[in-house]
Parts: sequence; structure tokens; C-alpha cells
Amino acid sequence: MSLRSRYSDEELLEIAKKHKDFFTSVGKWNTYAKEHGLPHHQTFIQRFGSWNNIKDLLNFETNEQHRPYKYEVSELLEILKEHKEAYTGIYAWNQYAKEHQLPTHGVFERILGIKKLDSITNYTQSASKEDLKKIILSYFPNKPPTVNEWKSISKANKVPSFTTVIRRFGSWNLMKVYVYYR
Repeated sequence: MSLRSRYSDEELLEIAKKHKDFFTSVGKWNTYAKEHGLPHHQTFIQRFGSWNNIKDLLNFETNEQHRPYKYEVSELLEILKEHKEAYTGIYAWNQYAKEHQLPTHGVFERILGIKKLDSITNYTQSASKEDLKKIILSYFPNKPPTVNEWKSISKANKVPSFTTVIRRFGSWNLMKVYVYYR
């Protein structure tokens, strides 16, 4: 089937019915539609108002948030207890979670909150320059640390990594200026 610029309402509804198993979420549909030369999700939304409107019209199951499973706090705490060493950052966790079929960072943040997540895992939320300044000065009150000194501190303690410091300030030297000479 090739892409067309204009489909009738009936044609769009027939396409949706015929490919019902892939008409669950926008992301799943777009991946499938691209591979099979079918209309993009926006074509349906422009015609019918919203993704769930189409699903309602066709009596397909609708799920506002496309979350097939709701986690209980106790389940999430158990998962964290078992896998906390892998929780070193959002990206790292989400990759690990995908490989091990575990909930993403967003699920933990939404249900447990950042403070609880931070207290259980090795994850430290992104700190502001002022937060980092306080942390750095608490370990090195009189002189700026070298990158290697900071690496050893961050390995031994639950503090932001040197890459986080560089990302926040722009460079290690800019951090020194901000924290010690400003």
C-alpha cells in the first residue's frame, strides 16, 4: 500500500479496524504504519479529533496513559532493593530497565518521588550550581579539588559525578571560578 495524501473517513476507519492490533498507542501505530505504508497518526487525529475518539468510534479499548500495568509502592521498593546498584542515572536505569523488563525512571519518580528514590538508590537528581557549590565546599572548603580528587570522593560518597559538575558549570575550570573565586 502506498502513502496517499487524502483518505475518506470510511477508509481511515477501515484501515484502523484492519490493523486493530497495532492501533493501541500513537508510537506503536506510527512504527507499524511507516513499515506498511499506512497513514500517520496525525491523519487520524486531524479527521477525528483525538486518538481516543477514533478508538471510541470503533469500540477499541482506550487507555489515556497507555500504561498496561500499575505498580504498587511495595513492588517498586522491592524492585529497587534488588536492583539499586544499577540505578546510577536516568539514562542508565532506563536502559537497564528495558533489558530486564522493569519500570522506567518515570514510574519510580511519579509513584515514589525523587527524594525517596534518591534515598534508596545511587541516583542523585541533577543539582543546581548552588547545590553543587555547597557539596564541593563541604568536601574541599579551602581549595578546589582536582578531577581525580573529585572522582575518588564521588566513588566513596553519594555526590554528583565529575561529569555532572562539568555539565552544570561548562568546564572544571569554570566550576573553580564559580565556587572559589566569585
